Amino acid sequence: MPVSGGGLISGVAAAIKLTTPGVRVIGVEPELAADAQASLRAGTRTPWPVADTYRTIADGLRNVCVGVLPFEHLQAYVDDIVTVSEQEIRDTVAVLARRGRLVAEPSGAVATAAYLHRADELGGRVFAAVVSGGNVEPTLLSELLAA
Repeated sequence: MPVSGGGLISGVAAAIKLTTPGVRVIGVEPELAADAQASLRAGTRTPWPVADTYRTIADGLRNVCVGVLPFEHLQAYVDDIVTVSEQEIRDTVAVLARRGRLVAEPSGAVATAAYLHRADELGGRVFAAVVSGGNVEPTLLSELLAA
């Protein structure tokens, strides 16, 4: 699941964990905007400077700190948060477009990027990735597909 302010993942994680307790829920963030991962691992909300989070191509995940209420849900229902690199995000947008015929914005591609590039960090043998958001600039999509 992509993680930004924490609202989407906290709701989905609560629903999944309360209906299927054995399922692991893993959040995914860009390495350059990993405030939720830092917060979850520290046990307290850990803000990142705006200048740091704005370096990522995943503009929908440029949050400086996970929300107060979502953080409580992250602590209760999310098993871990992993990060993906900028190149992994870029490659995954292209893979989703070419092989899946899905136009996903970089923020919406991070969960699939984790599966494609970091599966060893996820554990498990059956995966589901939330692909959210199709707001990718046509010039950026063109650039990612040409690479």
